[in-house]
Amino acid sequence: MKFRKWERERSGGGSSTSSLILALVALSWALSGYPLKAGPFMKGGTSGGQVKRSETKKKMVRTRSSNPVKPTPLPTRPRPSIAVSRTPRPAVVAPSFQGPLVPVERRNPDKIRVFVLGDSQSLTSFGPELQKELVEEGYEVLFHGVKNGTPYFWAGAWPSPVLTRVYAPAVTPEDCGQFEEVSMIPRSIEEYVDAFDPDVFVFQAGTNFEIDLVKENVTEISRMIRDSVRIASMRGAKVLWIGPPDARDDVKAVAMQDTAGETLRSALSDLSASQSLPCFYDSRPACPIGNDTRGDGEHPTHEGGIVWADFVAEWVHQSIVNLGCDGLLRPAGGVPMSPTIRLLTRQFDEAPEPETPIAMKLQLVAKSEPGDISTLSYTDAFSVYQYQLLNRDEVIPELAKCGVGETLTTREGESGGIPVIYVLHWAVHNNGSGPKPTAIATRRVGETFTMQVCPLTSHPLEKALGTMVQFNDFDDFTAPVFLTNNFLEERAY
Repeated sequence: MKFRKWERERSGGGSSTSSLILALVALSWALSGYPLKAGPFMKGGTSGGQVKRSETKKKMVRTRSSNPVKPTPLPTRPRPSIAVSRTPRPAVVAPSFQGPLVPVERRNPDKIRVFVLGDSQSLTSFGPELQKELVEEGYEVLFHGVKNGTPYFWAGAWPSPVLTRVYAPAVTPEDCGQFEEVSMIPRSIEEYVDAFDPDVFVFQAGTNFEIDLVKENVTEISRMIRDSVRIASMRGAKVLWIGPPDARDDVKAVAMQDTAGETLRSALSDLSASQSLPCFYDSRPACPIGNDTRGDGEHPTHEGGIVWADFVAEWVHQSIVNLGCDGLLRPAGGVPMSPTIRLLTRQFDEAPEPETPIAMKLQLVAKSEPGDISTLSYTDAFSVYQYQLLNRDEVIPELAKCGVGETLTTREGESGGIPVIYVLHWAVHNNGSGPKPTAIATRRVGETFTMQVCPLTSHPLEKALGTMVQFNDFDDFTAPVFLTNNFLEERAY
């Protein structure tokens, strides 16, 4: 009665309205499932119709005969206790970042520079811990974590800004764990290579495109993965790829994750072969996410992310050590022989001697233009140039010996038909500072040159060049194409 007396005094005697309001509030809470504690309007204990959620959640049991089993977790390596500093949560709206990436000067040229390009997994405890452990192994570590990151983003065609965690470059343990989260249009791999010039380029990705790896776009995503690692290595960097952690079964089926992992590994098989070392790390055994784990089921817990980073850091370090055993890991700060030059040089050295070159006096008629070379997504480009043969009486008999004399085309001149000669030249070269036109590209129409050439079909580099980008603006597809005797030297600026 004390309550009712206080209510009457407060409301001037009308208690029915207040009681009705309180009753409606209690009813609305009950209908919404909000757990009402015992109080003046409810008896202690749980009502008969209320059941705890944990009692309704059924445990998922898999057998070997019915479904694939989850990967067996790797044993946790002994590790000292870690004092992890909790970084304050970022603002809801991240500041916008615009403009080009700023090149990062090497603070210690003797250290190998590692750049990690990750997805939202790198926004968890995994990111700071991975950076710290790699720095402790003696590396300089640059790191970007792009939310929802995929090869689609890193191809440079995504127009909208996304949340990106930009870690401060770290050389000492004190540098680690510092970052800024910004709203930024995803940068292309080429931009990262140009700005950061890493010795080792590490991708951490897979969570956001596992469905593509399984059924929706297998061919396209596999091609984009191969393009990604090719561009990442265009200055000679070694490339590694960290796969996604295991996901909760109700989020992603075990069989689907198995298939996605094998597709990703297959897409990277050429890279593993070229580096003579497996470049793919399967994170699922190292970071299992149990079916009773809370959260979205795709990202690890705080402690799980730290343990995962511990395994990954050990693998990255051991991979770098093994890559350096054959002397091919590029020295820090050095400009290595580009993959294109390395391939062509090896092909040329291993192939039999080409046929005796033919001395030709040629006048330039037209060139195949590559266009704006700054937009090229590859490192080097080759163009077909059209010349007219000036010393035809000397050359035609030699061409007949090669079996190509009868396939030459002619163009009208003052002295009748003049044979046309097509020569494939090295027109664009990237020596590590971006694509640039070679000295060959500065040749002008009407200029005359003396060259030692032989048919491309009998040249040691025919097969290798057939896999590279060539520009040919001429419709004379049946005419033979020639290569100069000093083709490898044409890359000079």
